[in-house]
Amino acid sequence: MDDYKLKYEQTKSEYESYQRITESKLQELSTINVQYEKNLDMLSNVLFISNYVNSNLSSKNIIPIINDMIIGIIGVTQSTVYLKEEEIFVISATNGTKESIKLTGECIKYIDQHKTFILNSKIPITKDEVNKICIHSRMGVPIKVGEECIGYIVVDHTHFNFLNEFHELFLNTIANQIAIALENAILYKKIEKAAKTDSLLGIYHRRTFYEIINERLTEEDIKKYAIVMVDLDDFKKINDTLGHLFGDKVLIETTKLIREKLGPKDILARYGGEELILYIDCNCPVNEIFNKIDSIREAISKNFIQDGNIRKSITASFGLGFYPYDGDTIEAVIKTADQYLYKAKDAGKNKVLGSHKYMYVD
Repeated sequence: MDDYKLKYEQTKSEYESYQRITESKLQELSTINVQYEKNLDMLSNVLFISNYVNSNLSSKNIIPIINDMIIGIIGVTQSTVYLKEEEIFVISATNGTKESIKLTGECIKYIDQHKTFILNSKIPITKDEVNKICIHSRMGVPIKVGEECIGYIVVDHTHFNFLNEFHELFLNTIANQIAIALENAILYKKIEKAAKTDSLLGIYHRRTFYEIINERLTEEDIKKYAIVMVDLDDFKKINDTLGHLFGDKVLIETTKLIREKLGPKDILARYGGEELILYIDCNCPVNEIFNKIDSIREAISKNFIQDGNIRKSITASFGLGFYPYDGDTIEAVIKTADQYLYKAKDAGKNKVLGSHKYMYVD
């Protein structure tokens, strides 16, 4: 009987030991499973942000939207994205207040070293008395392109010990996505600019000029404007006698000279070959526009283009059209300017011509 009782106790002990081991393993597997689910959620969110970034390269609000995503995905109280401008980190997006996102000396030390940091403190790291925000947990991760640190993501929570290595992994991944977004945005802008501008002169194409002017005339209440057609005199002769490279230099330097004399709202574009077109903001008497264009004409004629042993000055002819005096559409005003350009060429070149009937109209 005692043998049976002893065997029972041994079996019971073995079963309880097995049960404890099994429960421990189940708990361990459950913990691992929860971590896998977290990792899967993080991966899913990273993929979502990545897809969003790739679909919105041209969006001006891409950083603020990513910042909002960070807040929603990891559940922090506030998030701030800093980007470097002229060697200084400037806030690009935040949902915090000036006081609550303030960087402490310890934070600045890590940022200067371009290091990731996690700060947890029972005493508030920062606080905003007015809005009753006390930050007890803060994390910062650098945004890097190659070895260069171009920004920082700093996230905060009001709870002590909220942020940990799991959040660090996620934020590092997001920092990489922001870096990719910025690189792609820069590339996108370069491609966009290349599509809109003349590769030689760096000014708008004819088609882009029309698009910009029509958009401006649609969106703004513009009462007056001038269109100026410009043609470099005897340009074909320059190409034939001095070569196309010197001809290109003439175009580049003359275009630069004209651009320097334009106002902030004036627009210059290459209309075709050696012909340029100008949109002039016309908030002054018409005769002042004539004087402005004539000063450009004179500056061109006095400018010498130098290339090695070649040194030559050129002249240009100008035709002016004014809205609303010369037509009620952009096409009509351009047509008038073009007609006066050819009259200037026929009259001996190096002239500015337009209708004199409205010379002193305000």
